[in-house]
Amino acid sequence: MKDENHMNLHDSPRTRLILQSAIPNMFYRLAAPNMLAVIVISLVTFSEAWYIGKVNTVALAGLAIVFPFQTLMGMMGNGGMGNGTASALSRTIGKNDFKRAQSVIWHSALINFLLSLIYLICLGIFSRSIFDLFGASEEVTSQAVLFSRIFFGLAPFIWLYFWMKSVYRGLGAIQILARLDIVASVIQLVLSGALTLGWGFFPSLGLLGPAIAAVICQGFAGVAMLCWFILGKFEISLKIVSLDFDVAGDILKVGGMGVLLASNIALTIMLTTRFVADFGTEAIAGYGVCGRLEQMFIPLAFGVGGVLVVIVGTNFGATQYERARKSARFGALIIALVSTLIGVILALFPSLWIDLFTKELGAFAIGSVYLRIVGPVFGLFAGGQTLSFASYGTGSMIIPVLGGMYRVFITTIFGLSIAYFSLDISFLFLGVTLGMIGWAIILSLNMVSKGWNPEKTID
Repeated sequence: MKDENHMNLHDSPRTRLILQSAIPNMFYRLAAPNMLAVIVISLVTFSEAWYIGKVNTVALAGLAIVFPFQTLMGMMGNGGMGNGTASALSRTIGKNDFKRAQSVIWHSALINFLLSLIYLICLGIFSRSIFDLFGASEEVTSQAVLFSRIFFGLAPFIWLYFWMKSVYRGLGAIQILARLDIVASVIQLVLSGALTLGWGFFPSLGLLGPAIAAVICQGFAGVAMLCWFILGKFEISLKIVSLDFDVAGDILKVGGMGVLLASNIALTIMLTTRFVADFGTEAIAGYGVCGRLEQMFIPLAFGVGGVLVVIVGTNFGATQYERARKSARFGALIIALVSTLIGVILALFPSLWIDLFTKELGAFAIGSVYLRIVGPVFGLFAGGQTLSFASYGTGSMIIPVLGGMYRVFITTIFGLSIAYFSLDISFLFLGVTLGMIGWAIILSLNMVSKGWNPEKTID
């Protein structure tokens, strides 16, 4: 049994790496395996759209309707509340407080369970009422509902996966987490294709395929991670503790602001999808394919940003603020450069991406316009997103949330302008571009705020 009275959390090799190692070496040890895991996870998202594109355009449009809600749940569970947990846990470890670390883990379990029930009820049971608001055809809406009743109806299994990932990140167990993520994602990639297209002895289930595969693979991964944790493989164990509003408040303060940020990002996608829907099913499909690419930069940024939550949080807990800032800038620069390269290539050659998913001329035309206008600023979006993830570690998320609200505002203004003045869809995509540019500027300026510079407030 662990002796919590004599436990020094700084003795952990993972914590020493975060607090003492050279920044490039630390990123190589932690971010590299996480980036590999994220790439594999991204392949799953790519493959789902590719599989569904082989079914028909209606199914692809149905997936485009559901995708913002998938994104929202992932950003709330794995991002918002997940980072709230990782932030609270890593800052507590930085302060070397064993009892509070145990309390953070238990309270985060309760919070994640309650959130999973909300998704089960709202999108598992009442999905049709929500999807009808998008104004798509009955055929497209029915496809979206079919997917949601499985994916969101069994949401607690996926939220278990989110919770365990946040705990592992908070403990700095990035390498273990990365290996588990890769195994689960590879299995999901294959199983999704098999169930969607009917490979071998598997039935052809169309849009149900990705939903079933996600629940099975992520659910089993969550159970495996929980068992590994319960078996005592870490310096902190799972322990039921009495309700502590200070601990819950610490998680909810950061996680709640993260949920607002996630909601703003998802709302931006939803609004864009709604405005695009006025141009028809092929327009929804074309935007859905390229909008999915945009959202793939979020997990790409999370590959580094998720690690930065722990790096920044642990160093903040240990009052090593300058090391935290240098780490955040280093990580954001890497992601911005990679994303810019991808965005420029696809802006010049949109067929490299779009042809992977659809051959419909109308969908291709809309997707091409989107990539040529938005693609060149993907790097700014991804770099800003990396800094927003890093901000979780500071415990201060006000400015990133304001940045998310700015994107919602810009999208709304440009979308309504299209409807009122009967403008071309390219005007809407210009609004998306300006939203990304503003987002990057806001997150860059955030680095000089009090949230990132607490030592300057001390006399």
